[in-house]
Amino acid sequence: MIIEIAAIIVTILLTALMCSGNFGVGSILTMVLDFPSLISIVILAFPILLRNGMWKDFVRGFKLLSKKYKCSLADLKRTLDAVELLQKQILYAGIILTVFPTIFVLGQLSTPEIVGANIAVALIVILYAAIFEMLLLPIHIEVKRRIIDYMEAE
Repeated sequence: MIIEIAAIIVTILLTALMCSGNFGVGSILTMVLDFPSLISIVILAFPILLRNGMWKDFVRGFKLLSKKYKCSLADLKRTLDAVELLQKQILYAGIILTVFPTIFVLGQLSTPEIVGANIAVALIVILYAAIFEMLLLPIHIEVKRRIIDYMEAE
């Protein structure tokens, strides 16, 4: 599973380099790095795990990427719940954070100079949400696989 996560990160970096074209690597990175959008997704998604006491369950998902790590079926199910909750929170955070700049753009169509930047902000949020989802997917699959293996062993 670590290979899948590394492949996702490398693919994203290579795509950014390929898209740099005439812009140069530095300017493409400044175009796709929007820390307020990234922080907003994190602020909307992660506190739910902390509030529900699921942070340790979520962290266990990363430990499961190591083949040597063992835990009970109950722990696996709690980890699956935590990962699925975070995936849904990231999806909904992405939707909410995309709708706000879109509404702003639609309200300001009379000033075309702000349209491009605000649409870019909306699209960056979708990109970040998709990247988070792709990074969580291997963990989700590993937890499900472990649950199936545990149930077959019994």
